[in-house]
Amino acid sequence: MDSKEQQNRQAFLDEISRYPYIRQDGRLILEPFCVYLSHCFGFDGILKFSPQPRDVYMLLVEMIRERLGDDEAKKKIQFQNIVDWRPELAYIYPERFMTCIHIGALVMVSHDWIYDIGHSLMGIPEPEEPGKYFAWAKEEWLAVHTFINGYHNAFFSFQKELDREGISKSGFSLFEALHLAQAKDIDFDEAVNELKARHSAYQAAIDQITKALQDGYYLEAIALEECLISNCLFNFLNRIGSKLSNPSFHSLLKEVSDRQDTAWDYPRELLGELDKWRKARNTAIHGFISSTSVELDFSLANFRESVKATALSGEEYCKAIVSWYEVESVNFVRHEFPRERKVTVH
Repeated sequence: MDSKEQQNRQAFLDEISRYPYIRQDGRLILEPFCVYLSHCFGFDGILKFSPQPRDVYMLLVEMIRERLGDDEAKKKIQFQNIVDWRPELAYIYPERFMTCIHIGALVMVSHDWIYDIGHSLMGIPEPEEPGKYFAWAKEEWLAVHTFINGYHNAFFSFQKELDREGISKSGFSLFEALHLAQAKDIDFDEAVNELKARHSAYQAAIDQITKALQDGYYLEAIALEECLISNCLFNFLNRIGSKLSNPSFHSLLKEVSDRQDTAWDYPRELLGELDKWRKARNTAIHGFISSTSVELDFSLANFRESVKATALSGEEYCKAIVSWYEVESVNFVRHEFPRERKVTVH
């Protein structure tokens, strides 16, 4: 293989690695997906195994119609004319329009569609035991695996982003509910109710913190803030499998701060600020009375200002840690499938 061909192959891999599977409006454009998948089989030198793009196209469309019914399918399968269509686009868009599949339809059928590309259209025998639904896309098929795995990641990432956006309205993450149901071996609805109850408790705590600040009860606000922050940290550690028995505020902060794994986005700067706040909280709770009566009035005046500042900053830290937890909670259900072996371009 000469250097030019090597460059072309690398350029193709780079292109499919950046492939925009799901548009920002939540649509999969079906025709190029089917054509690019066929090109991937050609890249890997296994074009004889490739299903026809039209068959991949119709497999998804028919699944949606069967699963959702004709009326709902018409809403989820939309056709958009290509106003600047040119003859050279005919191999991708022969009908001069693009087929836009709504994310709501993909949620219902995506798993089965990708599974059946391999096991129905390609005729690959189904596995005897349940496993990864696109295991038919062998890792040694570099382009095919990269493309299908990329779709899997893009599809779940888009769903998780929608989930994050919905947390402000629903008060919980659907992915966290799924993880909780699996971890505790309970019904999904029961998990949802548990998360709703937690959200209500959070809201009650935040409302009480606001009221305490307004009324000048700063020590009460600080105590509530510590409870709320600790609860978020404890729930996070518990969800990722780190079990602590009756942990203190300090031990929770230390456990999260000391973690070095890259699977989660730890808020290092925020954790550092929280540790400073913890020390200010200790001073506010325990160290405000001077040892001499001469300094008592001055000590109390300083104490009140110091406690007020600690309480107000604690309110902001509560909002920040809850926001971080909501972003990370959708990742309690992991969706990445790391490669089992290193694959290089030849």
